Amino acid sequence: MGSRHLLQFLILHLLHSTLGFDELVTVNEGVLRGRLLTTPKNGTFRAFQGVPYAEPPIGSLRFQAPINREPWEGVLNATQDSNVCYAIGSNTSSQSEDCLYLNVYTPILTNDEGSPVPVLVWIHGGGYTHGNALYSNFGPDFLIEKDIVIVTVSYRLGPFGFLSTGDLTVPGNAGHKDQAAAIKWTFENIASFGGDPSKITLAGQSAGASSVGYQLLYKGNEGLIRGAILESGSPLSIWSFQNSSQARQYAFDLGSLLTDSTEFANDSQRLLQFLQDVDAESLHAASNNLTTPLPVKEPVHDAAFLTENQYSMLETGNFIRVPILIGTNSEEEIHRAADLNKLNKTMDQYESNIENFIPSDFIVNDSLNQSDIGKLIRNLYLDGVPEDEQMGHMVRFLSHTTFTNPMIKHANLASNYTDVYFYVFSYDGIMGNVNVTIKGADSVDHAEDPRYLFKKVDSSYSNADLSKFPTSDILTHDRLIELWTNFVKYLNPTPELSELLQNVTWPMFTENEAKYLNIGAQLQIQNNPKNPY
Repeated sequence: MGSRHLLQFLILHLLHSTLGFDELVTVNEGVLRGRLLTTPKNGTFRAFQGVPYAEPPIGSLRFQAPINREPWEGVLNATQDSNVCYAIGSNTSSQSEDCLYLNVYTPILTNDEGSPVPVLVWIHGGGYTHGNALYSNFGPDFLIEKDIVIVTVSYRLGPFGFLSTGDLTVPGNAGHKDQAAAIKWTFENIASFGGDPSKITLAGQSAGASSVGYQLLYKGNEGLIRGAILESGSPLSIWSFQNSSQARQYAFDLGSLLTDSTEFANDSQRLLQFLQDVDAESLHAASNNLTTPLPVKEPVHDAAFLTENQYSMLETGNFIRVPILIGTNSEEEIHRAADLNKLNKTMDQYESNIENFIPSDFIVNDSLNQSDIGKLIRNLYLDGVPEDEQMGHMVRFLSHTTFTNPMIKHANLASNYTDVYFYVFSYDGIMGNVNVTIKGADSVDHAEDPRYLFKKVDSSYSNADLSKFPTSDILTHDRLIELWTNFVKYLNPTPELSELLQNVTWPMFTENEAKYLNIGAQLQIQNNPKNPY
């Protein structure tokens, strides 16, 4: 052993002897320093935060696919959160284009400890416009007590992540390419943290779940992912894609907000050069005045992320066929009922133009009358419904169109090619932090479920002290943790009978037999989720 390696060995040995854990970990790009954290149940785990997985996407890399991080010298401090990516509507001081970082949390305290454990890679939601992977939002404290490694990923949002000119100049989907780079980095480096690279499950909620679905459509991930969890989001969701002409219009509209649009002459290269020269703060400010850029089908090229229709890919089995756990909350749009005046106006807008009931991704044959189709859909939800339940049923329509129906259709299509476990999360507890009800609708809102999985602490909410919640909330929390981590470990949420899980065996969902787990105060196997809606 050379003198340099001997010195490194002695330093690492001394640190382990002094601290009781290995503070330093070596990855492909260099050495990281982490820290030791304690869970609410007094368990311990190592945290490595702000780990760079790609070069900062600045200058000529703005809007482009990420490139590998260059090695660094010395020890990189990974003991605190990194910058967050620019988010539409947010003006926090921690926002930056230099935001391609991930966090690794491991229950394995030493670098030479035992067998590797399964890995959960979490992609945050936020409609492709906002959100982050901060420890305060996605603390792994509860999940990590089940002996899995958790990785949370930051990726570019808004125009920084999803601007496209509809051609090869800016093909789009940079944010999804960020996620793919993070998945690849995890596969190549997670063994250094005690994780098993052959047992990586990708998971996310809302746009994070939609992203998980897209990552399964990207063949560059083949062999890197063993399972997937999609909570309330799919590539089939109407808010998760746009066509190339819409994308191009957005790009030029963004430029026009910053300078005279005649400068571009409908030239993608001119627009790109201008937008790459604009300072990030100005670009961010302008994005607050436009609609949202979204994932798009790219022209065919070597570095493309998506070049085919996502529905067709699922329908024909042209995706990475790993087992999936997928589902929806019982009333994803119940928050609409928090403002009854606004909900009533929304309902009037639909009723005054019956064609509004036709979902935006619904293709109506030219031979059919649009109003007749709209009326059929309207009557499915509202015909014969008592007046005092009308707005509740309108909420159901919005929930189904925006979230539930795409999740069920995704499960239907995927089940022809792989194992699918479907759920409806219907437990309405304080921990979910939404208290809105209306007659005629269910009650569990969008994004309540992650609060039962991750530790979240901010100025208005904290679930760090579980003793402050009702016993039924804690029981549901324990059950969700058990089901999700069972899937990460065994690709089966109920591999054996368990009293905690009421000795339920969760059956697989198929197109012909749509069985699912209703996760309420009790765990119940039921048929045909949200039928008729």
